[in-house]
Amino acid sequence: MDIDDTLKIGDSAEYSKTITESDIYQFAEITGDYNPVHVDELYAQKTRFKTRIVHGLLTAGLISTVLANKLPGPGAQFI
Repeated sequence: MDIDDTLKIGDSAEYSKTITESDIYQFAEITGDYNPVHVDELYAQKTRFKTRIVHGLLTAGLISTVLANKLPGPGAQFI
């Protein structure tokens, strides 16, 4: 089946996950990205965000989860 046959304007899908402290540190460990805006609350409080923020590529992985598992589903690629 061609992906063009399965996707239609207005289609949607969701995935929900609460990002935990453990998720942040596991992602930092895997990637080596220990930017203090992600892992150091005291540092992050001095930034425009006022608190730590999740790694951008971790959130991109969540988008990939939706595409690969729900819309359009298995075999889909997020590039």
